Amino acid sequence: MDFLLFAQAADTFSDGLALFALLKQYGPLVLVMAFLLWQGWVREGRMGKRIVRLEDEQRNVLMPLVERCADVIAQNTLMMERLEKALDERFECPWRPTCAAKHTRG
Repeated sequence: MDFLLFAQAADTFSDGLALFALLKQYGPLVLVMAFLLWQGWVREGRMGKRIVRLEDEQRNVLMPLVERCADVIAQNTLMMERLEKALDERFECPWRPTCAAKHTRG
């Protein structure tokens, strides 16, 4: 039984030496790869927060602005129709038969 514990300890020690040899040979490369992975992970986190902030701004600022612009355009259209009707009632257009014929065709 004692022999098995010693054999396991020897295997663990040799595995540790092998790991140390691998780290000695490839350690800088592993360190660079770990740094690049960490850097990408941090950048993705920052970009995710930035995208959420921009989407919130779009939803909270731009959408009401677009709705307000659509309301203003609709009001301007109604006002122009009223002005056009008032001008048609007030002034006699010499080309009215020609205009009427064009509007009925198209």
